[in-house]
Amino acid sequence: GVKADPFVPAPEGIRPEWYFMFMFQTLKMLPGHIWIFEGEVVGILFFGLVALIWLLVPFWAFKTKPDQKFRPMNLLGWLAIAFIVIMTIIGYMV
Repeated sequence: GVKADPFVPAPEGIRPEWYFMFMFQTLKMLPGHIWIFEGEVVGILFFGLVALIWLLVPFWAFKTKPDQKFRPMNLLGWLAIAFIVIMTIIGYMV
């Protein structure tokens, strides 16, 4: 077959698989520069940090009382799910 040229831009209208769409859309929405850093680098480092935290959550001991109704980690989890769903939908609409 034809060898791929890494320096040729991607075809117009190309989209990632659905499970990467929220990351793709988030990176598209970031500004070019955030402080002194490139926007894409900040986004990629943010996703890497979130993935590391997500992997460490099972090892953290969160102490909540049985009658406690507000659990910050539950709220954070629901906000993350909402962000992923909303950014995926926006990614397919644009």
